[in-house]
Amino acid sequence: MNIFNALGGKSCDTGILRSMVDIISDKEAERWKSEGIRFATSQKFEDAIRCFEKASSLNPVDEEIYFQKGLAFMNLIRYQEAVESFEESLKLNDKDPRYWLYMGINYFFMGRYSKAIPCFNMVLEIDPGNLHALSNKGSALAEIDRHQESVECFNRMLELMPGDVNALFNKGISLQKLKDYKSAIGCFKEILKQDPQDSDAWFELGNCLSKTDNCKEAIKCFDRVIRIEPNHAEVYDAKVECLRSLGLNDEADDLIAKREMDDW
Repeated sequence: MNIFNALGGKSCDTGILRSMVDIISDKEAERWKSEGIRFATSQKFEDAIRCFEKASSLNPVDEEIYFQKGLAFMNLIRYQEAVESFEESLKLNDKDPRYWLYMGINYFFMGRYSKAIPCFNMVLEIDPGNLHALSNKGSALAEIDRHQESVECFNRMLELMPGDVNALFNKGISLQKLKDYKSAIGCFKEILKQDPQDSDAWFELGNCLSKTDNCKEAIKCFDRVIRIEPNHAEVYDAKVECLRSLGLNDEADDLIAKREMDDW
């Protein structure tokens, strides 16, 4: 006999009870997720991770919880655990480009470029104009010496965002690796039109000019670097090499001696 009927009450629908429990559990999971985000915003990533783990135990099908957990691991430089968290998000929804993007970025940070590139490809399949994916894919390709493909990525970026300094700079570096110094020079000059104080662009422009036997102009570039950034790590060696190429050995020796005095 049903005890509720015997007491004159109505029988309880177990389906309704289950739904109520699920609702309560989901609300509690949301509370833990919100608390985790609050901790993460305050740079308290270990506390955030504990909250996200509690949230996912209450609602294991909320993809955003795993994503936020992955970001917290990433901030702690625990890249493999971050990847594993993003994988959990992707099991639930493989159409969100954020999950692929951040998984790729973490593979990139681990130096696993061949694993990163397919992740960025997935982002671009979902969102063809994603600048972050294009930029990171281009950089990953450059890291494994696939410079022509790298240049193509940065060209696509520049179609979408003409004049982007990072795309121009990275494209210029890959063009140098391909020994296309004339095109690389164009990239660095374009950057300097926007920012004449960009010491890295002056340095790379000087490198390109020195590779095309234009050491006099290269030295002018290196001198600009020295004026902007006197402690630049590589510029003095590059200038000395150009001076020697021009037969200006006394000037090269004087520069070396001055640097040794400064270091002393």
